[in-house]
Amino acid sequence: MFEVDIFTKKGFKDSRGEHVLSDILDIGIKGLKKIDYSPFYIIDGSINKSEVKMIASELLSDKITERFKVVSGVEDKKYKNSIIEVLYKKCVTDTVSESLVKAIKDLGITKDVKVKTGHKYYLHGNVSRDILNKIAIKLLANTLIQEYKVK
Repeated sequence: MFEVDIFTKKGFKDSRGEHVLSDILDIGIKGLKKIDYSPFYIIDGSINKSEVKMIASELLSDKITERFKVVSGVEDKKYKNSIIEVLYKKCVTDTVSESLVKAIKDLGITKDVKVKTGHKYYLHGNVSRDILNKIAIKLLANTLIQEYKVK
Protein backbone atom coordinates (compact mmCIF):
# COMPACT_ATOMS: atom_id res chain seq x y z
CA MET A 1 0.00 0.00 0.00
CA PHE A 2 1.25 3.46 -0.90
CA GLU A 3 0.16 6.97 -0.06
CA VAL A 4 0.77 9.75 -2.56
CA ASP A 5 0.56 13.31 -1.23
CA ILE A 6 0.43 16.23 -3.68
CA PHE A 7 1.85 19.58 -2.58
CA THR A 8 1.93 23.03 -4.16
CA LYS A 9 5.49 23.98 -5.11
CA LYS A 10 7.10 26.99 -3.48
CA GLY A 11 6.39 30.14 -5.43
CA PHE A 12 2.86 29.06 -6.33
CA LYS A 13 -0.30 30.04 -4.49
CA ASP A 14 -2.19 27.46 -2.41
CA SER A 15 -5.62 28.90 -3.21
CA ARG A 16 -7.57 26.15 -1.49
CA GLY A 17 -5.59 26.51 1.73
CA GLU A 18 -6.09 30.27 1.71
CA HIS A 19 -9.82 29.84 1.05
CA VAL A 20 -10.22 27.40 3.95
CA LEU A 21 -8.37 29.77 6.29
CA SER A 22 -10.70 32.58 5.24
CA ASP A 23 -13.74 30.36 5.93
CA ILE A 24 -12.37 29.45 9.37
CA LEU A 25 -11.87 33.11 10.23
CA ASP A 26 -15.39 33.88 8.95
CA ILE A 27 -16.94 31.49 11.50
CA GLY A 28 -15.03 33.22 14.29
CA ILE A 29 -12.24 30.76 14.98
CA LYS A 30 -8.95 32.41 15.84
CA GLY A 31 -5.47 31.03 16.47
CA LEU A 32 -4.62 29.72 13.00
CA LYS A 33 -2.01 31.48 10.89
CA LYS A 34 -1.97 29.36 7.75
CA ILE A 35 -3.62 26.33 6.14
CA ASP A 36 -1.84 24.14 3.60
CA TYR A 37 -4.00 21.91 1.41
CA SER A 38 -2.93 18.59 -0.09
CA PRO A 39 -4.98 16.06 -2.02
CA PHE A 40 -3.80 12.54 -1.30
CA TYR A 41 -4.30 9.09 -2.76
CA ILE A 42 -4.04 5.66 -1.19
CA ILE A 43 -3.02 3.12 -3.83
CA ASP A 44 -3.26 -0.54 -2.96
CA GLY A 45 -2.57 -3.66 -4.97
CA SER A 46 0.25 -5.65 -6.50
CA ILE A 47 2.13 -2.55 -7.57
CA ASN A 48 5.66 -1.33 -6.86
CA LYS A 49 7.01 2.08 -5.85
CA SER A 50 8.36 2.97 -9.30
CA GLU A 51 4.92 2.32 -10.81
CA VAL A 52 3.33 4.50 -8.12
CA LYS A 53 5.81 7.28 -8.91
CA MET A 54 4.86 7.05 -12.59
CA ILE A 55 1.17 7.28 -11.65
CA ALA A 56 1.88 10.28 -9.41
CA SER A 57 3.92 12.02 -12.10
CA GLU A 58 1.65 11.29 -15.06
CA LEU A 59 -1.83 11.33 -13.50
CA LEU A 60 -1.94 12.87 -10.06
CA SER A 61 0.25 15.97 -10.16
CA ASP A 62 0.91 18.98 -12.34
CA LYS A 63 4.62 18.99 -13.17
CA ILE A 64 4.85 22.78 -13.18
CA THR A 65 2.98 23.77 -10.02
CA GLU A 66 3.01 20.65 -7.86
CA ARG A 67 5.33 18.09 -6.34
CA PHE A 68 4.46 14.70 -4.92
CA LYS A 69 5.66 12.45 -2.14
CA VAL A 70 5.21 8.67 -2.18
CA VAL A 71 5.16 6.87 1.16
CA SER A 72 5.19 3.07 1.43
CA GLY A 73 2.44 1.94 3.76
CA VAL A 74 -0.10 4.18 5.40
CA GLU A 75 0.60 4.71 9.06
CA ASP A 76 0.02 7.32 11.70
CA LYS A 77 3.01 9.64 11.87
CA LYS A 78 4.04 12.43 14.21
CA TYR A 79 3.42 15.91 12.77
CA LYS A 80 4.56 19.36 13.80
CA ASN A 81 1.15 20.82 12.93
CA SER A 82 -2.42 19.63 13.24
CA ILE A 83 -3.81 17.76 10.26
CA ILE A 84 -7.38 17.04 9.26
CA GLU A 85 -7.79 14.22 6.72
CA VAL A 86 -11.09 13.83 4.87
CA LEU A 87 -11.97 10.63 2.98
CA TYR A 88 -15.13 9.14 1.52
CA LYS A 89 -16.83 6.51 3.68
CA LYS A 90 -16.44 2.92 2.52
CA CYS A 91 -20.02 2.63 1.26
CA VAL A 92 -19.79 5.81 -0.89
CA THR A 93 -18.80 5.71 -4.55
CA ASP A 94 -15.59 7.62 -5.20
CA THR A 95 -15.86 8.54 -8.89
CA VAL A 96 -12.37 10.07 -9.00
CA SER A 97 -10.84 6.81 -7.79
CA GLU A 98 -12.82 4.86 -10.38
CA SER A 99 -11.49 7.16 -13.12
CA LEU A 100 -7.94 6.80 -11.79
CA VAL A 101 -8.13 3.00 -11.89
CA LYS A 102 -9.10 3.23 -15.58
CA ALA A 103 -6.36 5.80 -16.28
CA ILE A 104 -3.75 3.59 -14.57
CA LYS A 105 -4.66 0.78 -16.97
CA ASP A 106 -4.34 3.26 -19.86
CA LEU A 107 -0.77 3.96 -18.64
CA GLY A 108 -0.03 0.30 -19.27
CA ILE A 109 -0.19 -0.89 -15.66
CA THR A 110 -2.53 -3.86 -15.90
CA LYS A 111 -2.21 -5.07 -12.31
CA ASP A 112 -5.24 -4.96 -10.01
CA VAL A 113 -5.13 -1.66 -8.18
CA LYS A 114 -7.51 0.03 -5.77
CA VAL A 115 -7.40 3.78 -5.21
CA LYS A 116 -8.91 5.88 -2.45
CA THR A 117 -8.89 9.68 -2.66
CA GLY A 118 -8.76 12.19 0.15
CA HIS A 119 -7.88 15.70 1.25
CA LYS A 120 -5.41 16.82 3.91
CA TYR A 121 -5.46 20.18 5.60
CA TYR A 122 -2.32 21.15 7.52
CA LEU A 123 -3.30 23.72 10.15
CA HIS A 124 -0.54 26.01 11.39
CA GLY A 125 -1.34 27.69 14.68
CA ASN A 126 -2.62 26.91 18.12
CA VAL A 127 -6.15 25.52 18.47
CA SER A 128 -7.65 22.77 20.60
CA ARG A 129 -8.74 19.35 19.38
CA ASP A 130 -12.37 20.39 19.95
CA ILE A 131 -11.87 23.36 17.61
CA LEU A 132 -10.25 21.08 15.02
CA ASN A 133 -13.27 18.78 15.18
CA LYS A 134 -15.57 21.79 14.80
CA ILE A 135 -13.62 22.94 11.71
CA ALA A 136 -13.81 19.45 10.21
CA ILE A 137 -17.57 19.11 10.75
CA LYS A 138 -18.57 22.66 9.80
CA LEU A 139 -16.25 23.29 6.85
CA LEU A 140 -14.25 20.34 5.56
CA ALA A 141 -16.26 17.10 5.70
CA ASN A 142 -19.79 16.24 4.68
CA THR A 143 -20.28 13.69 7.44
CA LEU A 144 -23.10 11.94 5.58
CA ILE A 145 -20.66 10.69 2.95
CA GLN A 146 -17.22 11.48 4.35
CA GLU A 147 -15.20 10.60 7.42
CA TYR A 148 -12.43 12.68 8.92
CA LYS A 149 -9.44 12.16 11.17
CA VAL A 150 -7.78 14.81 13.29
CA LYS A 151 -4.05 14.25 13.83
